[in-house]
Amino acid sequence: MKNVLCTEFWRNRPFFVVIIVFFFAAWVAMPLFRSNIMKKELILLAVVSVSLTGCLQPTARSMGATLMPSPLTHRANPDSASQEISLAASGFYGHTGDAYNVENLNAGGGNVGVTYRLGGKLSPLFANVAVGAFGGSLRFGCDKNSNCDKNSSFDQKYADWLESDEGTKSYSFWNVQERILAGADFNIGYAIFGAAGGVQLFQGGSDYDDMREKLDDEGLVNSKDEKNGVGAVSSVWLGSYLGRQGQYGNLVAEMDIFYKGDIDDWTSSIKWTYTHPSGFFGGAAYGNLMELTLFAGKQFVF
Repeated sequence: MKNVLCTEFWRNRPFFVVIIVFFFAAWVAMPLFRSNIMKKELILLAVVSVSLTGCLQPTARSMGATLMPSPLTHRANPDSASQEISLAASGFYGHTGDAYNVENLNAGGGNVGVTYRLGGKLSPLFANVAVGAFGGSLRFGCDKNSNCDKNSSFDQKYADWLESDEGTKSYSFWNVQERILAGADFNIGYAIFGAAGGVQLFQGGSDYDDMREKLDDEGLVNSKDEKNGVGAVSSVWLGSYLGRQGQYGNLVAEMDIFYKGDIDDWTSSIKWTYTHPSGFFGGAAYGNLMELTLFAGKQFVF
């Protein structure tokens, strides 16, 4: 039955769609449920629904769909309400042990961002434009959280490929990212909080993306992204100035979400950033595509 049910139409459908279809059909058939024939049909429908949930292919993503490692910076002085332009440049290292069906991912790159802040009564409002590039290497893996189970007969072909020469080698990748944000950054007492929204774009290529597309064409994985992509992005943050008027800097936690694809395809990250009054900053981020990112840089205010 599984070979018949796992068609191209069904195997990319999320689990919750199959469940909704099953319960809707059961609700429609409820008036006839007392019929023995209908009982048998509902039992068969239940078997079909459960079988369909096993048709989900292992998921593969572009590394460009990770959240941009460049953190948002904030006013050095909480009492400042003047118009200003700042330039922030940073470098970062990223690592993923085992997630989204990749493993042993190591990457490095840099980002440059420009922020314009309004003055006076509109001083919380700002706009930010950032660009960056990174590259590295990784290996294909099998992650149960990304629809891959080596013990499943449906994933057996992919599991066998992982044991082949192509499946055990390391693949290179590179990506360029752009991000545009607009939002409000509030300073009340020691508190720093705010939100912003905008758009993120990425472009990529090399060995990993070529192999990802090949595996998708062969039906071994479900590749969610093209080599280039775009989607809405949001950021929210909460932090505190350290010392009077931020004389020891500030510490901020920031959460970002990249709204690309279906809701179960969205990627996110949480950043923790410390910024010194001199403009030097550093921190770490945890995400569900690039798991760990360490970054450091310098902000210049004009």
